[in-house]
Amino acid sequence: MGYGESADAHDAQSLPPVIVVRHGEEPRLPPGVRSSLDLEDGNALRGELAVAPLGYHQLTLRRGRREERCALIVVPAQCYVPARMRGGRIWALSTQLYALRSRRNWGIGDFTDLSAFAELAARAGARSLAVNPLHELHPSNPRAASPYSPSSRLFFNVLYIDVEQVAELAESLETQAAIASPAFSRRLAALRRSELVEYGGVATAKLEMLECLHRVFRSNYLTRPNQPRARAFRRFVREGGVALERLAVYETLAEFFRARDPRAYGWHDWPSDYRSPDSPSVARFAAEHRNRVDFYTYLQFLARRQLAEAARASRRHGASLYGDLAVGVERNGADAWADQNLILSNASLGAPPDPLNLHGQNWGLAPLSPRALRERAYEPFAALLRANMRYAGVLRVDHVMALRRAFLIPRGAPASEGAYVRYDLDAMLGILALESVRNRCVVVGEDLGTVPEGFRERMQDARALSSRVFYFERDSNGRFLPPGAYPRLAAASAGTHDLPTLAGWWTGDRSEHEDRARDRLRLVDALQDAGAIDAPAAARLRDDANRGGTPAAVPELVAAVHRFLAATPSTLAVVAIEDVLHETGSVNVPGTVDEHPNWRRKRSLSLERIEADGRLCQTGKLFVKR
Repeated sequence: MGYGESADAHDAQSLPPVIVVRHGEEPRLPPGVRSSLDLEDGNALRGELAVAPLGYHQLTLRRGRREERCALIVVPAQCYVPARMRGGRIWALSTQLYALRSRRNWGIGDFTDLSAFAELAARAGARSLAVNPLHELHPSNPRAASPYSPSSRLFFNVLYIDVEQVAELAESLETQAAIASPAFSRRLAALRRSELVEYGGVATAKLEMLECLHRVFRSNYLTRPNQPRARAFRRFVREGGVALERLAVYETLAEFFRARDPRAYGWHDWPSDYRSPDSPSVARFAAEHRNRVDFYTYLQFLARRQLAEAARASRRHGASLYGDLAVGVERNGADAWADQNLILSNASLGAPPDPLNLHGQNWGLAPLSPRALRERAYEPFAALLRANMRYAGVLRVDHVMALRRAFLIPRGAPASEGAYVRYDLDAMLGILALESVRNRCVVVGEDLGTVPEGFRERMQDARALSSRVFYFERDSNGRFLPPGAYPRLAAASAGTHDLPTLAGWWTGDRSEHEDRARDRLRLVDALQDAGAIDAPAAARLRDDANRGGTPAAVPELVAAVHRFLAATPSTLAVVAIEDVLHETGSVNVPGTVDEHPNWRRKRSLSLERIEADGRLCQTGKLFVKR
């Protein structure tokens, strides 16, 4: 039996825009029709549609002289899970990429650091490296640094480019001299020394030198079209198509208008003639500023190539990248401007009021239109998944409940006036499974918070891993659940980027609950019951808990929590590098803007010192089967 839109086709006089059907099943079609299927590989199929292969096809129905066409998407029943995760467990090391320190980076973690960190993680036994969303943010407004409020989810953050690994640098003595100059060296040294990522300084330094390298690229390659690098660039542009062109035009417009008015945050603040990518004014602007548009295209070319190399380096060391797909895009950003038919521009994604957020949450992100997705045969959703699975062995889907329903808040209204809007879960989940299988990418659904009844069961049936966070896995009395209560198809972790670190939670760096003291004792009980600590260690931790939690107890506590995670049956355990290093500062404090250095904290140790420190290898040993 088909699903998605297929049921609508049974009695309808007209076909729906798309029918989604599981592999091996016949779609429901009107009686008395002849059907043919044009497969995505160019072949045709007549008769039994149940033998149609996985993929995106075109269905034609004929009844008399009447002919109708629609998309037919054939999907698998389940997402991809490799054999080593079906029969055992792996562990992943997580980090915020921007937070990595190294002797050579420019004050922000970059794609070269990602390769080096993957090697460190793999040597410690990790088989996956989890990172924050790598989506394009806002080059002309770099202080808007939340990776979960991207400008585009189809493209990558150009601040992660390692300038010194760009091929054109070897061909430009002028740029080499500029980077080596005493003044620029001092700038880089200050950016590296800073305890927080100085996004403005990083962006200025990188874009300044990348502009020089783009001039070299144009001179040395684009004027010689048969050069392999020139052919690779043109292929990249061709494959990127309209989406890439519009991103580059958007970035150029954003830079142009922000230079004239720093309050012009995005396209809603631009003159009306420029608010549509199809307007004559935008076409003239793009033609007049073609060199700058090409510059932003070049930056995406560099970012993709360096990310691809990081992914290859990870695989060489026996690990895969573990990507993160944000739930939406900034409503004032590139994706929302470039494809306005796809979004609901007068609404924002959020969450309803609950005990932890009495007023609800407004995330300021543009929701996708369920109607537009259906009318366009879910192609934008599939393209989004492909873009983010291309270099990942695992992909975390943020707020995965949005596959079924999303809480939408009318523009200008409080979250309390929002309402749920439904999406076609069968179709969305089927396409997620299809892209997972095609890209050989494991899916982890971030299913925390208010979860619709039966949703987790549907995800489990589709072999999408559930997110299980130690802090939240409690019984009705608030006691921590034992390791055996965790499901097998899950990614188990101590916390998330929105929660305090283990050290911060224990020492009270960021108290969120009045009963924190009671929770510390509950945690010790859970660790002892699970065999993660022995009786003397439990006694020491209880004594420390009664004294309010001190840094002296953190090493023993962190090791015990990781032993607990290792004792769960979950196929994936996720360990945060900030917990390994016993850091207390939170990555992000929800609901704050300037009160905390959200998305700016760097790691306490550089990459060069992490391996010598020894704690990462000690953590890895906790996950070795005995």
